[in-house]
Order: sequence, then structure tokens, then C-alpha cells
Amino acid sequence: MKIAYLLDRPELGGGVKVVYQHAALLAAAGHRVTVAARGPRPAWALPHGATGVEHVDYSQLAEGEAPRLPGTVDLAVATYWTTLAAARRLAATAAHLCQGYEADWPHQRHNAAAIEAAYRQARLPAWVVSPHLGELLRRRYGVPWRLTPPPLDRRFRRRWVDRLRSRPRRRPWIAVPGIFEAEIKGVTTALEAVRSLRARGLDPRLLRVSVRPPSAEEETLRRADLFLAAVGPRQVAAALRRCDLLLFAARPGEGFGLPLLEALASGVPSVASRLPSTELMVRGAVPLVPWDDPEAFAAAAADLLTAPWRWRQARRDGLAAAQHFRPAAVAEQLREAVTWAAAGAPDGEAE
Repeated sequence: MKIAYLLDRPELGGGVKVVYQHAALLAAAGHRVTVAARGPRPAWALPHGATGVEHVDYSQLAEGEAPRLPGTVDLAVATYWTTLAAARRLAATAAHLCQGYEADWPHQRHNAAAIEAAYRQARLPAWVVSPHLGELLRRRYGVPWRLTPPPLDRRFRRRWVDRLRSRPRRRPWIAVPGIFEAEIKGVTTALEAVRSLRARGLDPRLLRVSVRPPSAEEETLRRADLFLAAVGPRQVAAALRRCDLLLFAARPGEGFGLPLLEALASGVPSVASRLPSTELMVRGAVPLVPWDDPEAFAAAAADLLTAPWRWRQARRDGLAAAQHFRPAAVAEQLREAVTWAAAGAPDGEAE
């Protein structure tokens, strides 16, 4: 089957990476897969050793226009609200890989009406990274859905030497991911929690990871000891493995939470916001606290960092939870989603 994913702009970020991860898994299963995007393929996007994924740059076309691909596309997959209409035009059979409902994102409030209109007009069956997104789309637009979560990125893994470490460092490294200016990422809450840890007698060091450099406003809250700005997954993975804890303070509207999964796979204990996606992902392996409560984050972090046995258990539980997203398991879910979409996406109980 020839499958085409339609990306908007292939910018550095988890959403773009997941598209290429899915494309690589489908190519490995024997499908002919193309990713069409408004820009060149990012060097970091494909998993190591992945082959068989073609890239087409259609940035010269007008907004909303579908790219022209050689041959007949059997299945077109929209990946963002701006690509819904184009996917519908590109192939007789189309689906929508939804990694978050854009109209609920604070930075997309000004586009909410256009987003809702695009969803209503396209009414594409959905592939979703978390079941709560599927239920949201079913309620609002009456579309059926199937679960196709992100697979583990094998660059994020525990080093063999880390198995020898039985406790957090005396001055622990704490990772906080996300764009400070993106309200949905909750970075302010996480930075306030790090500041509160010092008041609790801890003296943590801070790793910040963002696609943007630090702003003056961010640095008034807490200056990072190491700030990785706009670097690829390999560098992020290497730095994350050396951390003792990750704080994931995303707000409602977050579709999945890829940095949290990457921390679990790296053997890094975490504290996260209680959201539908995080509850499913962590399966009890991570303390979940209210997304808007820095003191709750600080208290849960202190519990892990001051109790070595609890920290070790969190690391073991996180590694086990991450295995539910191993590539072989996700590849099977994708295979079923492709078969379902090709059959006309019959409604019924979602899986």
C-alpha cells in the first residue's frame, strides 16, 4: 500500500518525530511511505537505520494545497489541522494522526474557529496517540478512532553504567523540558518547583531543554546550569541520561507527553502532571500531581530524591512502563490502524 503523511512545517519537536517514527515502522512492514512537508526532511527525524521513507518538500505550494505525488496514494494521513483538507483531496482513503486537539492549545486560541471548521469539513477517522483524544474527537465530530501511540526512540535508553548507581546525586540534576513561552508546557510551574526544592534543603542543578534559547523572563525564575536549545534527540538523550529526575508539568491540552516517555525509557524517575495521557502512560510508575501546583511537584520530587529506595523503585517501574511503547508493539497497532482505515474505518468500539 502507498501511504502518504502530510506534515505542515517539519520543525524540531516531538510531533514531527512521531510522524517519521510511524512512517519508518510502516516502511519496515513493506508499505511504500512518503512524508510530504513544507520544508526539507530534518536530519534528526528518522530513527537510526530506518530506510524506505521518501520525503517530498511541497513548500512552494499555496497554503492548504495538496502536494502532487507520483503514482496513486492509497492512504493519506493528515498530521495537523492545516493538512486535513489536503489529505481528503489527496486520496480516496484518508485518516488523521492526532497528537493533540489544536483548538484547545492556548497559543492557537486565535485559530479556534478555523480549526473547528477544518475538523467538521474533513471528518477524517482518527489515529490518536492517547485514548482521551479519540473520545474528544468522537464527541465533538462523531469520528471513529484507533490508538497509534508513539514508539520508543531507541536513542533514549539507560546506560549500562547507570545500573550501578543506587541513589540520586548529592546535588541532583533535574530536567525540565519545553518552551517556556508555550503555556501548555507548564515550564513556569516546574521552575517554581525547582526553586522550592532549594527552600526544602536540596540544592538541585537544572537541565533545560527547549527549541528556543532562554528568555530574560525565564532566567528571573531560575537560570539553568545547562541549557540545550534547538538540539537534536541524540544530544538530548545523552544529557537526560545523566539526570536524577524529570519534572513534566504540562497543562490540560497536552496530547501525549513525549519527554516523559523518554525519561522513563532512560531510567530517569519523574514527577508529572495528572492528565489523561500521563495516567495511561506511566501506569502508576510516576507520582502524578495537580498541573498548577508547584509545591505538589516539589514535595513529590523531594520524596524521590531523599529516599534512595523509593528512587530506585521509581526507576524500575518507569523502565517497565516504557516497554508498553516498544516499537514492535506500536508497529502492530499501526498495522491494525491501516487495515481499519483501508476498510473504510468502520465505527464501533475503539481499540
